[in-house]
Amino acid sequence: MAEQNVMHHEAVHEPEPSVWPLVVGLSTIVLIFGLMTAFQWKAQTAGILLSGVGVVGILMGLFGWVSEVYGKKQDVGLSKVAILVFIVSEAALFGGLFGSYLYAMVPADVWPPTGTPAGVPPLGLALILSVFLLSSSATIHAAESRLEKGNLSGFKGWLFLTMVLGILFIAGQVYEWSKLIGEGFTINSNAFGRFFFLVTGFHGAHVVVGLIIQLFVLLMAMGNKLTAEKHTIAKACGYYWHFVDGIWLLVLSLIYVLPAAKG
Repeated sequence: MAEQNVMHHEAVHEPEPSVWPLVVGLSTIVLIFGLMTAFQWKAQTAGILLSGVGVVGILMGLFGWVSEVYGKKQDVGLSKVAILVFIVSEAALFGGLFGSYLYAMVPADVWPPTGTPAGVPPLGLALILSVFLLSSSATIHAAESRLEKGNLSGFKGWLFLTMVLGILFIAGQVYEWSKLIGEGFTINSNAFGRFFFLVTGFHGAHVVVGLIIQLFVLLMAMGNKLTAEKHTIAKACGYYWHFVDGIWLLVLSLIYVLPAAKG
């Protein structure tokens, strides 16, 4: 009887108390409130500050949460499911942005609207950036394959190359934005300007988050905390990065290619 009670006790799963889910939830509320402040209530400075606090809080919460859970000896079996659920929620957000964009673009006779500077959107630069970002899907897949085979040094090398490609993409996007703003094309120029900077900025923020996650995983690998049997966090990182790359194909098609075709 005593043995049965012990086995029953071990079979019951009770979630351990943690402050990090609360940090992530509250930070998400702050981020949403910041975006509303910037775009709905037109207080852009306060909105950007609040959004920044929200993003930092979310990252701190996620890293704390992962570190707390992943510090255990066993692998984290639900991490893949969790990241897939998160990706579905993010896809819904992008779907709302793309739907709003198409609602504004399809009925328009001229798109981008009259007054948009020549060469906007810069399709040539976008294609170059696409090479960087889409190539990074192949490199992160190569990294995962090395880790599954127990080749930790190969994993670190391919993951580092993935980060380099992602940084090149962000650097190119920063150059693109600075050049367009210098030419007088801003978020307040017209409807296309609002969607262009909102969609590309939202996607770029996801790339930055992906790079931070990769840095976190790389540091874990350097600390020999990843093995062929314990690699769920690396797999979840790969899922997120492939999602970011897939969304970029939609951004490229809708924000860069379609306006040229409609024009």
